[in-house]
Amino acid sequence: MNILLSNDDGYQALGIRILESVLSQKGHDVYVSAPDSEQSGKSHAMTIRGKVVVTEYAPKHFHVSGTPADCIVYSHRCSLFPVPFDLIISGINHGYNLSTDIIYSGTCAAARQAALYGMKAIAISAELRDDEDLFIKTARFLSSHLAEFAGRIPEGAFMNINVPSSFSGEYEKGGIGEIVYNDTVAVRESIGARRILEIDSATLEYHPSKTKYRSDHEICRSGKASVSIIETLPSLSPAMELL
Repeated sequence: MNILLSNDDGYQALGIRILESVLSQKGHDVYVSAPDSEQSGKSHAMTIRGKVVVTEYAPKHFHVSGTPADCIVYSHRCSLFPVPFDLIISGINHGYNLSTDIIYSGTCAAARQAALYGMKAIAISAELRDDEDLFIKTARFLSSHLAEFAGRIPEGAFMNINVPSSFSGEYEKGGIGEIVYNDTVAVRESIGARRILEIDSATLEYHPSKTKYRSDHEICRSGKASVSIIETLPSLSPAMELL
């Protein structure tokens, strides 16, 4: 396959480098368009005013002075690469992107933007940050199921995969759960009319999926990888019908 990799941890992150190595060893033709610095939590932010600098740092490899979504937009619209892609993969992210965090995730945004362009896309994340062994397991798991997973992605959606540190090698289709963050915000400094604030701590509440499937966070806690299909645009819901 011709595969484009992106992420939100930056082009030098361990997760994307290990994923590229494993996929290349399997004979895939791998290209990279990733942010030049960490862009975690940027969600689907895009640079629509101002310039974006795209730098070729190695053959078939570019880093972008923008967000994860920018990496897909500018790669696709400017034809940076000489081939069409069979699959876009965003990750391996350093930390989970499941349940409510899908909204905030730059990793998922890159996959979502690719899906909006009509391309097959997968976002993949591992529980622990900078865990080389877990990244290798995650990359090999994805590589071994790549054709199967790509074939299961419907039009107008992308696949979101999360792999726990206690990974058993098995996976389960998951529904999207909910995580409620009870944040505590601290005032770090007061300077005249200004207040310097910072999130000090947070307690998390986990709630099940409202679908027929176990929630993604429950699946990961059981030692399996969660595999979910995420629609790029929300379906009509009862709340929308009230408008």
